[in-house]
Amino acid sequence: MNILEGFSAKDNSVEFICTKCKYTLWIPRFIVMQLEEDNIFNGLNESVPPQPFCQKCDGIMTPVSYVDIRGVKYEYNK
Repeated sequence: MNILEGFSAKDNSVEFICTKCKYTLWIPRFIVMQLEEDNIFNGLNESVPPQPFCQKCDGIMTPVSYVDIRGVKYEYNK
């Protein structure tokens, strides 16, 4: 079992979905904020949400609905 699979919406987490296989995963907000800080440090545009790799396939996960630390809102359109 992956450690992240034990988190839920009740744990101040953000729901992510794989854009390829549609696997969903709740990731703790503090980890998502670290991914955001990495994006900022790497000079990525604000339009790029935190995007970890999917653990079930070779796809990219994206937040379903999330407001980042800069106030930018991301909504995944299925």
